[in-house]
Amino acid sequence: MDSFGPPSIPAGTRTLRAVEITVLTLVTTLSLIAFTQPPDATLDGSWQEMLGYAHAHGLQFGREVIFTWGPWGFLCRRYHLGALGAPLRIAWEIGGNLGIAFSMTLLCRPLPFWRRITFALLFIGFDWIFQDLIYFVAITLIGLSGLMRRDAKPLSLAVWAVALGFLSQIKFTYFLLSAAAVGASMLLSTLRQSRVRSTFIGASFFFGVLGWWIAAGQNPDHLYPYIVRSFQIASAYGDAMGFGEPWPVFVWGVVLAITCIVFLVNVWRTAKDRDLALAGTGFLAFAFLLAWKEGFTRADGHVFGFFGYAVMVAPLAAGFLLPERRFHWFDPSFLIGIAGIGSFAPTFVTLEPLIVRQRIEGNLHALPQVRSFPASWQQQYVEACRKEELPLIRSAVGSGTVDVYDFSLGAALLNGMNIGARPIFQGYTAYTPSLEGWNLRFYQSDRAPDYLLWKGEGMDNRYPGQDDAMLLARLPGSYEPLFSEKGFWLFHKRHPIPTGPQEQLPVLERTVRIGEEVEIPQDTGQVLWLRAHATPNTIGRVRGILYRPAQLDLVVTDSAGAERSWRVVPRVAEDGFILAPKLETGADMAALMQGRATSWPRSFHFDAPDGQAEFWSHIDLGVFRIPSLPVKTENAGAGTPRG
Repeated sequence: MDSFGPPSIPAGTRTLRAVEITVLTLVTTLSLIAFTQPPDATLDGSWQEMLGYAHAHGLQFGREVIFTWGPWGFLCRRYHLGALGAPLRIAWEIGGNLGIAFSMTLLCRPLPFWRRITFALLFIGFDWIFQDLIYFVAITLIGLSGLMRRDAKPLSLAVWAVALGFLSQIKFTYFLLSAAAVGASMLLSTLRQSRVRSTFIGASFFFGVLGWWIAAGQNPDHLYPYIVRSFQIASAYGDAMGFGEPWPVFVWGVVLAITCIVFLVNVWRTAKDRDLALAGTGFLAFAFLLAWKEGFTRADGHVFGFFGYAVMVAPLAAGFLLPERRFHWFDPSFLIGIAGIGSFAPTFVTLEPLIVRQRIEGNLHALPQVRSFPASWQQQYVEACRKEELPLIRSAVGSGTVDVYDFSLGAALLNGMNIGARPIFQGYTAYTPSLEGWNLRFYQSDRAPDYLLWKGEGMDNRYPGQDDAMLLARLPGSYEPLFSEKGFWLFHKRHPIPTGPQEQLPVLERTVRIGEEVEIPQDTGQVLWLRAHATPNTIGRVRGILYRPAQLDLVVTDSAGAERSWRVVPRVAEDGFILAPKLETGADMAALMQGRATSWPRSFHFDAPDGQAEFWSHIDLGVFRIPSLPVKTENAGAGTPRG
């Protein structure tokens, strides 16, 4: 019998197996369901609401929307937009999670009873801590059990490959993991001398991706741009979004990572099925690496992704890759993952049973009331609109198109404005010159919004003006300030932004090291632009590959001699951003549009937090003046436009 084939089940135990599958499916479904929250204008609320808006209005991903969540990502959003799309969202929350729960229960059939139950308990116990866990584990099971079984029928292979095609369009990281599962399965089939099967799996996945893409209302011609631009965002994520974790969390993460590596090497060396050992360990190695990079690149709540994934995969991995072994030393490694979770959030472990019980009981109470959800969501939406109301701005905008800088697009959505958002609709994710260029070209086209809402907000204490840096330098002269309301400045388009490059004339160019002070030219009468190419040393490059890039800070001294440290996004800095004047508030930007500078720094130097300076070699920098942006320097806060 094939190691992946289901064990022979006596007739007398089939009923018990059916009961097991039914109970586990229902309980898992109840643990997965998470109905949406009322909308708001926060960072997370804005992008999730925008996914729902994009689907409802048929926006094209890869061109009109450039984001790492795909065209089906709106199904997983945690914020609703009232009755808009409510039936489909509810259907997915119940039916989709039921399908995921049943699929995972079904895919675990080849495992011994204790492994099936252990996995189910761990999954139900921790599926709530990080959303990606659900899909990472589902994709892993489809790869190991659905596609790598020697006795799998063609119809079964096609169903699982098409399912991966759907999951891959929820989020780009799911696409990467799904593609790895398909690639490993194709390799395994090729090693087993079945090129037809290998081709069939690959073709099923390809047509599954294409079919679901079209089903989401997307043009097939936009699939390739979506993949390429999502990869651009993902590849630069570490430079722009890296966030540190406490040392105990890092230590537990390293211990767990080493444990996983040793296990995979052990399987690769000792498994009886050599072909499965190669394909299976290769796939799991990629999955662990993806979970590690996602978890420890931005190590806030994302660390739960790596720890939780290892917790759930622990009882599965040895069972599928070493089926001849009843127990394996790797089986209790889930305890390391739980310790890692506890090191970051102790209450998540101590309160875990209570949280799981409340989720299941809450969903049991909510399901009978599902029919009333659209109406109640609409009421919540109306209340949220009232809370975020901008009556003066809404009256001035009328039917004109509106974009929002930097990320509070939810404010425009909740005010019922005519959205004309740039492709990377939250500026903090435009963190490479290529991505910045897409937003700038949008503003240079006839699709440029009539109005721009500007709020003084930023991500991770970045130096002001880095988000959408190219676009910001081109706004003065094309947009003019009108007034402010509740922290939002309203800018109006006078004429399109000119195409072609913006002239920049060098003021100074030099190579510096961490801590070396650089004087900023004063009274230039023109905006100053800073370019900085930071070069990591060899250890820094290795750190960036295996862990995350070292952080770089810009310490700026103002005219009064006070210092303040800001974060620098290296790939943005390479092409540059406005150094002076400092655009910390909407009033600062409004003043610049009127040819005035309210904040002009005196000097700066580069630094790195928490001893990370040792990972940098040197910085090649240049300061340039922009002749098309004349400014008159004045005291900070003096003469700012009235709001």
